[in-house]
Amino acid sequence: MYEKVNSFDINNKERIYNLLVLKGEALIKGYFLALKQGACKGQPYSNFFTTMSNQIDLLLVYFINDEISASLHERGPLSELRDELIADFYQDEDFKRLEIAKQDLFELFGARTDFIIGSNFLDFTVNTFSTFEHYVDELYEELIQIEPRSNKKEIELVKLIEIYSSELDEDKKKCALEKIKGVNFYVSSAEKISYVFSKCNMDKQVRSELRDFLDHYRSQRNTVHNLGIHKGKSKSIEVDGIEIKLDESNPSFTENYNSAIFACRKLMDIYEIMLATVRGVVVC
Repeated sequence: MYEKVNSFDINNKERIYNLLVLKGEALIKGYFLALKQGACKGQPYSNFFTTMSNQIDLLLVYFINDEISASLHERGPLSELRDELIADFYQDEDFKRLEIAKQDLFELFGARTDFIIGSNFLDFTVNTFSTFEHYVDELYEELIQIEPRSNKKEIELVKLIEIYSSELDEDKKKCALEKIKGVNFYVSSAEKISYVFSKCNMDKQVRSELRDFLDHYRSQRNTVHNLGIHKGKSKSIEVDGIEIKLDESNPSFTENYNSAIFACRKLMDIYEIMLATVRGVVVC
């Protein structure tokens, strides 16, 4: 039996509370969206909102487990678990590696807590924006069936091919060929999001602010490719009164990690607007 000897941390309690509220919102909206999409009672379903709930779960599990163990003397059964698993699986060739890892284990749960929290929130940002991209991609594919994108690139390619076919000068022919090679029909996720977003009816100022928000969220997500370091120009946004900064050659910084939770809610709101625009579905 392990006795609670330390008070729960007020910061972690607030994060857990906000995550629970966000999770509840995601599950409610996921349920109503499933009903509107024809799901029957008791039938399993999956959509944007339930997938977002899955990403919230990862943070909830971490913060709840961390807070429970932090409230116990010396993290409760941590030492017992460590000793038991080593006894169960020990191999002589692992001795030195285990000694080093054992020394570092309590540092992981103590001195490096801020780093672990930041890493978890970076993963949360990556996962939630990737979820957003995936489901907006579906909306994009539906939308272009109704409102096809401009065929400007096709027209450009045809003209270049005509120039290449009729040109007698070899240098000019090579130049046309290089231009043909440069015509790219790939549509990036950013372009797809931008196209769907452009069809949403909203105030000009609101549109500008939401575009900046999406650009910032994407830039945060992209830092995962640079071990969390932002390589572009410095930028910042404010979400529910909390600033999230992306300074050049630095990791993302915020005074309050709840900003990531509030930003996720805003991302969900934007998806709702896009969903209503493309499918005419209002969740609730």
